[in-house]
Amino acid sequence: MIQRAASIVAGMAGMILTLSMAGPAEAGWGAIAYDQYSGQLGSSWNQPTRQHAAEQALKSCGTGDCQVHSVEPAGCGALAQSDKDKAWGGADRETLDKAKADAIAHCQTHTQDGTCAVRLSGCNE
Repeated sequence: MIQRAASIVAGMAGMILTLSMAGPAEAGWGAIAYDQYSGQLGSSWNQPTRQHAAEQALKSCGTGDCQVHSVEPAGCGALAQSDKDKAWGGADRETLDKAKADAIAHCQTHTQDGTCAVRLSGCNE
């Protein structure tokens, strides 16, 4: 009986040690969806897979013309739109500030006379 109890304790100790040495869980996937015709937007963050993130973003965008862009784990994404025309720009970067700045810069290269501003942004953990 003592041997059995010792075996159980040793087994539990081994499991605890294994779990404590495991690295952190992989960060989740994100996605941004955008319909350039209607202006509808959608997003999802911290999803378990790229596909699930895309499905959730498309669902929240809500139209059949929504296009999706994945955002890498531990990454940030942003989408900017022009106030004058249908120009837009997106970015997927390591920081939220960089994603926002690059989305605005990308949008500005496509607009004729508008001013671009971030309409949607977020980060995965």
